[in-house]
Amino acid sequence: MFIDPTLLNWIFILATSLCAFMIGRSWDKMNREDIIETTIQYLIDNNFIKAKKINGEWEILELDEK
Repeated sequence: MFIDPTLLNWIFILATSLCAFMIGRSWDKMNREDIIETTIQYLIDNNFIKAKKINGEWEILELDEK
């Protein structure tokens, strides 16, 4: 049985694209929490938002609270 080389190339491109998409998607999910945590910590450190530490976790305060 003979497979057309053009068809074989398209199948290979499709499979490679699908694998790259799935790797990128799983990498994004793993790093999302770290990015959010780093951003909030940066905002706290540079006094853009008010926060205090309660039981080892940061509590973000409203603007009117002290």
